[in-house]
Amino acid sequence: MRITGGADRGRSLRAPRGSRVRPTADKVRGAVFNILAARTDIQGQRWLDLFAGSGALGLEALSRGATKVTFVDSSWESCRCTKHNLERIGLSGRAEVRRLTLPRGVRQLAREEARFEGAFVDPPYRRSLAAATLAELGESGLLEPGAWVIAEHAAEESLSERYGALIRTDLRRYGSTAISLYVMEEP
Repeated sequence: MRITGGADRGRSLRAPRGSRVRPTADKVRGAVFNILAARTDIQGQRWLDLFAGSGALGLEALSRGATKVTFVDSSWESCRCTKHNLERIGLSGRAEVRRLTLPRGVRQLAREEARFEGAFVDPPYRRSLAAATLAELGESGLLEPGAWVIAEHAAEESLSERYGALIRTDLRRYGSTAISLYVMEEP
């Protein structure tokens, strides 16, 4: 697993041990960032990487110019792995790693008055966590108007067109993986 673009392109990443984490394939990650590039300039933005696992999506965002990424996962092993990847690549100063249980952790971040221009939502498949997390994000006030949310989910898992102020604008399938793109509606 490697970073697919930006300043750190080609740098290898470590993934947490075990079958609990399913890292986003390099091909899918590259496609996500190509889709994003057509919609927003990630340069200077603050992003969330929810269900971070190895941190690959957030690390990719940092490599492509995001100012800061907050990585969130409930697993100690995933948090350790993300910190290791950040340190190895030299991006620790532009990141925060939080151990929070999702989707409930979204409320905690919102209470801290953090605001983000985008979020990656990549939970374990087939547990309804994508829908629950999108619902929390759509109601939390955590995302700036116009923020993009990219949800990775099983292709057979159906997500709603709308979660609060989040509106789906695109759905792409890559084999057994689907990517749903949402935008935070302007007030």
